[in-house]
Amino acid sequence: MRADNSRKETWKGGEGFLDIVDSKLCGMYSFLILCSILPSSIGIVQSPPRMIKQPPTDELLFQVKSRQDENDKPFIIECEAEGEPAPMYRWEKNGEPYDWQVYDERISQQPGRGTFLITKPRDEEIGQYQCFATNEWGTATSNSVYVRKSELNNFVDEPPKTKTVEEGEPFGIPCNSPTGWPKPSVYWLKMSQNWHKTLNSSRITVDPEGTLWFSNITKEDSSEDFLYACSASSYFRNEYKVGNKVHLQVIQSGSNAGLQNKREPVFQYANKRSEIALRGKEMKLWCIFGGTPLPEIRWRKQGGPLPPGRTTLDNYGKTLVIKHVDFEDAGDYTCEASNGVGIAKSYSISIEVHARPRFIVEPEIMITTEGESVDFLCQADGYPTPSIQWIYNGAKIEKAPPHPNRFITPDRITITNVSKSDTGNYGCNASNVNGYVYKDVYVNVLDLPPEITVPPEETAQTVDGKAMTMKCETFGAPKPIVKWFHNNEELTGGRYKVQDSGDLLIQDVKFFDAGNYTCKAENKFGKASASGTLTVKEHTRISTGPKDYEVEAGDSATFRCNAVYDSELELDIHWLKNGKLIDFDIEPRFIQSSDQSLTITKTTELDSGQYTCLAKSSLDSAQASASLIVQDVPNPPSLLWVNCNSEDAVVTWAPMGDNRAPILNYKMLYNTSFTPDTWEVATDTVPC
Repeated sequence: MRADNSRKETWKGGEGFLDIVDSKLCGMYSFLILCSILPSSIGIVQSPPRMIKQPPTDELLFQVKSRQDENDKPFIIECEAEGEPAPMYRWEKNGEPYDWQVYDERISQQPGRGTFLITKPRDEEIGQYQCFATNEWGTATSNSVYVRKSELNNFVDEPPKTKTVEEGEPFGIPCNSPTGWPKPSVYWLKMSQNWHKTLNSSRITVDPEGTLWFSNITKEDSSEDFLYACSASSYFRNEYKVGNKVHLQVIQSGSNAGLQNKREPVFQYANKRSEIALRGKEMKLWCIFGGTPLPEIRWRKQGGPLPPGRTTLDNYGKTLVIKHVDFEDAGDYTCEASNGVGIAKSYSISIEVHARPRFIVEPEIMITTEGESVDFLCQADGYPTPSIQWIYNGAKIEKAPPHPNRFITPDRITITNVSKSDTGNYGCNASNVNGYVYKDVYVNVLDLPPEITVPPEETAQTVDGKAMTMKCETFGAPKPIVKWFHNNEELTGGRYKVQDSGDLLIQDVKFFDAGNYTCKAENKFGKASASGTLTVKEHTRISTGPKDYEVEAGDSATFRCNAVYDSELELDIHWLKNGKLIDFDIEPRFIQSSDQSLTITKTTELDSGQYTCLAKSSLDSAQASASLIVQDVPNPPSLLWVNCNSEDAVVTWAPMGDNRAPILNYKMLYNTSFTPDTWEVATDTVPC
């Protein structure tokens, strides 16, 4: 049985809609098979296929071994559906039928499923794949996935180069990174025969294309005993390549040899003038300027502030990161570089926000009976505006045979006066240039009397004042009408509400709500009923709660707690500190006495916090909280700076915490080189 394949279904009959969550499925069989949900009188019921495992919507990566001594890296493309009868599977690759059996033993399909395993991947696996599951009632269509080979190629094999640059000049070294997919991550190293280390400096930046930029060159950049090398890495393949090694020679500049020249900001790298960001993704804006001194970069957005709470600065301010991009982030962003030399330089980037499609209203599975009408709704947003394509039994609906009772609009399919032959699968695909979303559902036309699949508990319990739900989940076509009765009187309105699932919700339970409850389900094919009893107990409440406490460090603190509860229930008292249960085995200073009080011995400042008494029965709980403040001597101040003169001294310090008791004053002491072991009081009345 599968408890992880939840779905929402819409049952439609003459009385409206019912949404249920069905998380109890039987592997390859229809959700209408027993699975300890349905009474044996229902038996096996027809159902079109429904995908329960399928490929992702974007892409699936695989690896091909590059050496004979390397192990193959198998991968799978998932496809599994349920239906009654059990569906058969077929695949398409690049829009054509895909016969995986011709690939000897490299590819195999899991028994009873559409999922296939590629044990020895090759380049020829690249392509667009889609799975179809078919039985006599319809064809379910999976997501379409592009299967792509991951790779990381090599750098051009060449000896190290030598580049010469003047001290103080802005300078860049391109990486000429090898191609690969996903796009390799590039960083630069300093390498010698015995060591290597990455570069991390406010003066040195690697742009997204891999170029190593020096805002200004210093003597320390000269690589007499090491090389600069570019590294390209693939996180998917867990490998990296190193190449484009460079010796850098730094020479002094002309008449100002030995002096560092001042240079106004010089543009080095930035994004294109116009960029597209995707809603919900991260966007990075780059702005790298050289110059001496090192230019400071400031960012602003035209017409308003930077997105609050979602922007950070990386690479010492040269990269503006916008997290979880939204449409309101569109606009012009400007970076300004200044270093006090010449005029400030600026660069502007215009951001347009696009969005992958997402469903606003999804089509739902419809189970109905002959003569009724059904509606499939499909609405999606995105930018550019998504186009909607309806699918019927695995093909575009335009290819389906004409149907006089089926009416199609871009966001709706309506079928009136349905018959058994209308049973089948429908899918909605919303797509734009940024991606797509797809949902495959079905209509199942049945004639079934009501069955109560989850009856009320024979004996249910609750407490007064609490909300209570009495179960009564039903099955039938058309959707059964459910009514509830308490001691043979029908319940309507007020504190009683019959849920769409058939369950009864009782708000603010009273003692007189105890008694016998019966749910009755009815449709045009029959009736069903089930009963249970409800017992109402007294709710738990705190009669004496803990009080706020303030003690000096080293003293004990005691919190008391008593509760009133139903005498037929058992009660446990638990204590929590700052919302976490106290473990008395590892906290020997914390003691819970027989009267349920909590005592903390030898308190320290760290014991300060909120303490909660939790009184818990099998049906409910109550709690009360109080604060403990433990006061201790202040922490020693942090000495920041001392400037000693012949006759006076300036001392700067910072407080490091008062430990919950206000600091009254500071005492200043000093000694001299003549009496280093003797400390004299300069003043003991320095105010806080």
